[in-house]
Amino acid sequence: MVHVMTQAHEMIIKRVIGNNAVLALDENDRQFVALGRGVGFGSRQGDPIDTKKVEQVFLASEDAASSRLVEVLTETPLECVRAAARIADNANERLGLRVSQSLILPLADHLHFAMQRAVEGTTMEFPLQWEVRQLYPAEYAVGQEGVRIADEVMKVHLDPAEAVALAMHLVNAQFATPGVGAAMQMTETIARIFDVIEKTFEIRLDRYSMNAARFVTHLRYVFARVSTDKQISDPHPTLFDAISHAHPEAMACALKVRYLIEMAFKTSLTADETAYLGLHVARLVMDVREAVPD
Repeated sequence: MVHVMTQAHEMIIKRVIGNNAVLALDENDRQFVALGRGVGFGSRQGDPIDTKKVEQVFLASEDAASSRLVEVLTETPLECVRAAARIADNANERLGLRVSQSLILPLADHLHFAMQRAVEGTTMEFPLQWEVRQLYPAEYAVGQEGVRIADEVMKVHLDPAEAVALAMHLVNAQFATPGVGAAMQMTETIARIFDVIEKTFEIRLDRYSMNAARFVTHLRYVFARVSTDKQISDPHPTLFDAISHAHPEAMACALKVRYLIEMAFKTSLTADETAYLGLHVARLVMDVREAVPD
């Protein structure tokens, strides 16, 4: 979590990390890293923090031990953290994401390397650009704004394609697994699911359509329930049987989709989750076919 400190007598410097960063202790002896222009300049161990210079504070927690926190923030320029904090604030306003250090730190770390690439004039290939733009338009739009924010704050010109990576960080922040690996896996899985549906029903899906967006939203909720071990489960198998009877082709396709999800996330989907998949597949296919002129 990001905090702003206001009571200097309660915060004592434990170690000066650099001119713009210090490791300190609060009144409860909790360690945190305080960032700000000149916050460590001329300071020594045992000195109180000049809170007027503090811009961001990062507390050490179970998923961010103080040693790792110090390492990351020592290597990351203050401008990158500033830009990441502004991007996180924008994501909070636009996407409803909670502003936390688990969001800001990965963004800052990515921006640091993006800045290095910009200075060196090197480019990076971003896989799944097409899928990200189609599957997560809201996150991609915030990623594009993030590139503009970074350009302004960091005084560099980032590759516009960096918006893809920023979007993936924002997508992943909505799920339990740290890092962008889970978001990449989810994106690849969704792309494969669309391929399976197209081949099964011999249709062409417009990934930009509202129908596709609705289906992706359902899949993302499925992934969220899987990641938090909160799948839909009814002890009475009536739903599965009812949807199988009403939409046998869609349910057969849903079983293929279930296999993709289970292989990707190393888990098993409940019968009810599979039944709802079948229902959403049936609705998607029906909407697509109704939209095709005779």
